[in-house]
Formats: sequence, C-alpha cells, structure tokens
Amino acid sequence: MHSRPRHPAALAPATAAALLLLLLLTITSPAAAVEVNSASVQLSPAVMLIGKFDWQVDPASKPGEPWSRCLDMVWRAAEAGSDRLNFVPTHHWLGNGGSASSGIAGYCYMEHTDPADSSSGSTCRPWSEPVITEYRSAMTLCFTEAMRQGMTLYVRPHLDDGTANGAWRNGLLLQPEAKHSGYSYYDIMLAPIADALRDSLAAAAAGGFLRTLPGQKRPHVYFAMQGEMSATIMRFAGQWAGIIPRLRDRVGNAHADIKMGVGLNFNRLDDTSSVTKTYDSSRLSWLAWMMGVERGAADAPPIDANALRSLLSQQLDFVGISAYAPYTGSGMALSEFENAAFMFGNEMRDSYGIDVLGLVSSGKLELQYSEFGLGGGGSYGGGQVARSPGEVALRPFFGIYGPYNPASDPWSIPSNRAFLREFYSKALAWLADPGNKTYKVASVFIWSMASWDVLGVYPESTTSSGSYRDPAIAGAIASYNRQVVAAQGGASVGGGASAGSTPAAGK
Repeated sequence: MHSRPRHPAALAPATAAALLLLLLLTITSPAAAVEVNSASVQLSPAVMLIGKFDWQVDPASKPGEPWSRCLDMVWRAAEAGSDRLNFVPTHHWLGNGGSASSGIAGYCYMEHTDPADSSSGSTCRPWSEPVITEYRSAMTLCFTEAMRQGMTLYVRPHLDDGTANGAWRNGLLLQPEAKHSGYSYYDIMLAPIADALRDSLAAAAAGGFLRTLPGQKRPHVYFAMQGEMSATIMRFAGQWAGIIPRLRDRVGNAHADIKMGVGLNFNRLDDTSSVTKTYDSSRLSWLAWMMGVERGAADAPPIDANALRSLLSQQLDFVGISAYAPYTGSGMALSEFENAAFMFGNEMRDSYGIDVLGLVSSGKLELQYSEFGLGGGGSYGGGQVARSPGEVALRPFFGIYGPYNPASDPWSIPSNRAFLREFYSKALAWLADPGNKTYKVASVFIWSMASWDVLGVYPESTTSSGSYRDPAIAGAIASYNRQVVAAQGGASVGGGASAGSTPAAGK
C-alpha cells in the first residue's frame, strides 16, 4: 500500500521567524536574520520527470488511491513551503548522424528495460498514441495534485539526447512541428501538456482548490515551451511564436491566465556545436567557448533577428534561464546571484539588440531562474567530484549523476559542505530583499535532482546509504518560504514528508 506522508501543522508566525533565524545560524556562521516582505522572492523546488518510470501511475495502485513517482515528488516538494512548483518533463531525441540542422531521427521516452525491474537499466522507446494518452492522463493527475497542495504550476519541458552520447540540448536545432518518424515535438510534448493543464485546471476549479497568487486577479499557469534549448529559439523564433496562440487556446482561459514563455541558457545562446557530439566533443565545445572561440554548425539556418525581437518583446510573458554563471566561491557577495542575469542580458543586447533589462524593468517580460543551485561536480560527465569550493563555484552546472552514493558525495568534503550552506544562506538573504537587484527575478527554482537536490525531492537523491538532502538547508528554505507566503497574504502549502525528516529511499 502506498501511503501519503503526514502533513505537518502550520507554524505560527513568531515560531517560524525564530526557527528561520536558528536555522540560518546553523547553516553558516556568522549569519544575520532575514527580514521578508510581500516583495520577497521564494526559493522553490522542481519535479524532474526523466522517463515513463517517473510519471506512470503504478498499475498496482488501489482504486481511488493512485500512486506515481510524480505524485511522490509533489508531496516531497510541498515540504519546501513554496506556493509554486516547476515541472520538468523530459523526453529524448534520437540522432541520425547527420548535420546540425537535420540531426533528429525521431523522439523516444525512457523506460526501464524490464518495466517490472527498476534495476534493469533504461531503454529509449518510440512514441505511440496509447503512450501519449497515458502520458497526458498521468500528467493531469500530477498537475491536479500540485494544485490541491496549494501550488501554482510552472512547466519547463526538456529534450535530452536519447543515445547516451551526451549531446547538449542547448544546441539542438529543433523545429517544433517538424515530424520525425511520425511525430513532432508538438505531438509528443506540447499538445499532451496543454491538454493536461486544461483538464487539471478544470478539476481544480471543480474541487475548489484553484488558488490565485497574491497580487493577481486570476490564477496563473506558466507554460514554457522548452527549457535550456537556446539555439532553436535563436534560429526558429517565428515557428515558436506561431504555436503560442494555439497552445493558449488548447489550454483555454476558463479557469486561469496562461502565461507563455521559453527556457534558455544564461549564455551560449547560439552555440550549435553540441547537436550530435559526444561527451568529449561537448567538453571541447565548452572549453572553446571559455577561450572566446565561438563554434557553430556550418549548415545552421540564419537567425531572423526581427522574429527573435518580436518573440521576446511582444509575444512572450516570461523567459526562464538556467542560472549557472560562475561564482567566486567562499565569501561570495550577494550581488553574484545576478551574474547569470547580467550575462544573459548582455549577450541578448550585444548580439541581438534586445534590451532584456528594459523589458524586465517595464514589466513586459518576467525573468525567472528556472534552474538554480550548486552541483559539486568536477567534470562534464557527472562522475568526478569537485575538490574545493572554488571548483564548485566555477561550474555550478557540473554535478554527480545517479543515485546517492556516499563515496561520490561532493558535500562530504567539509569545505564544500560549508560553501553549500553559505551559498543557500546568502541566496535567501538575496531573495528576501527586493531592493538589492538590478534585474528583477520573479521566481527561482532549485534543480531538484542528483547532487543539486538539497531538498531531497527526486527519489534517487535518497538511498539506504544516505541522501543529498541537507536538513539544515531544507529547513531554512521551508521556513523562509512559509514566511514569504504569509507576508504575501497566501495560504499555507500542505503535503510532503514531515518537516525536518529525511525522505525514504526512492522506490
């Protein structure tokens, strides 16, 4: 039987404030109390859906008691106290060994090689109509539960390399409606998500648990069409703009305002060098960028700068970036949390003539940090530990992949753990003060998987050997978020494992 974790009682404001100060003092010393107000920004979790094993409803579920790993992650994420949750559904592409502009042979979804054996490894299987229907139904269930827990939905889909060669999605020249082996990205990703959002909003409205964020007249849903996939937006902006009205109509506006966006990297916005590359050549591509040598595919289509400017300035409601710009390390300044925003804004201005700062400051475009945190890795492949805080800070996007293993835990190194706690203590201080930013960042989401997962949301972040969840950091974030939600006039968020506990090892 799959039982729901119990719901902790809400903390009184005075108790919450005292707990937050205590936890911040626990995280790093010295520390100052964080004063929140209605303009403070929450630090929110994400639900990572890497394959069918993450979103499929367990066939053994009893009638009326459905269970899935997605539902389990929603309940764990609710413990962070934030009233917003970022979903990252991830499908995969298969390459045909061709050029950058024609490197997609088809799409697939990850499933256990033996669906009955979670230890059997993963196989990328081709899509079919029954699987698309199952995916839509499973996402409807998970979206509905997130809203029942009191959270606003943010969706940021990803495509990953299904060949295990390690090609980076950021350089993929995806055309959203081009069909490969019978299906387009729109067919297997965007249409099912739009339908699931429509059906879950209707269910939430009927159930009376559809909430409106403070300061908003109606409930909102934030629907990014892709995530950390910059080259496709740079090269095919007109195609993405063309599907926005259809996606809005497909979700409908009967119950919520649908905010449309895109997900980009913080830099390398037009780097098409990693489309069909292996780990080694992707690393060389990254090193070439570090040395100022821009690399791109010779056959990549030209950029339509006018279509790109129109997309960002007139047709999108928000843009979410992967906020992994370098930091200095121990002793870092609060202002360094804007490094990613400045690098993104500067590249947009200098290369494409787009004034992101002006758009954000005027309220025409919302800026989100869709991926945030420290991975503690020392290599592109995700198997080497960073040996010092300076190495951790230089490449926040490097981490350790796979289930938790104490032998490869970068935070077992005392100096790395100290920097991790300093980082999150200062992140809360930065987010609490609305007056300390040049770029207004509206939402920030932790990459809740592998060694970035300080909240312990993804099941394999916790094993019988330990967990990437840091109780001090997780407790401070939850207390901070609850204070911000209360200051904004919002209702408390319920669900998840009991406060301060380590989640059970992933199923």
